[in-house]
Amino acid sequence: MKKLSIIFALLIVALTTQIAFAQSKKEKDRTSFINNTRLLEQKPFDPNASAARTWGFRWVVETDEVSVAMCSDMMKLIPEKKNKYKAELLMQLTFGMAVFKLENPDKKSDENAAQLAGLESMLKTYQVMVAEKSDAKNAELDALLVKRDNGELKTLVESKKCGK
Repeated sequence: MKKLSIIFALLIVALTTQIAFAQSKKEKDRTSFINNTRLLEQKPFDPNASAARTWGFRWVVETDEVSVAMCSDMMKLIPEKKNKYKAELLMQLTFGMAVFKLENPDKKSDENAAQLAGLESMLKTYQVMVAEKSDAKNAELDALLVKRDNGELKTLVESKKCGK
């Protein structure tokens, strides 16, 4: 009976350790995702940016912590013509939405707010891209910057009806 109690105690310790490790990894991945998203806003051409985007995309797809709704009308705001960095900007839009929902759990169902946060993250990234590489410049994205500076992005996002 004493051996059975010891084995049972060891089993409980092992299971508790495994659960704690899983929660610790989950929190670490969540924090890494948020930090990577902020880093990609500031350094979109970093040598590790591609790997960070790949990991971040995989994390968003696989995690149960956040879900992101891609709105086709919002995606159309990222021009295809004369936009060499469309894929990177689309990823940033997605990551910005996910970070908003992770940092604002009380607003996780507010799609318009998430779409706005994603758009703002994408525009920050775009500005850095243009500052670093002139071939990133795009008239349609520049027009979005003007709308942002005039406080018109929220109205633009709401007009896309992504929150419905």
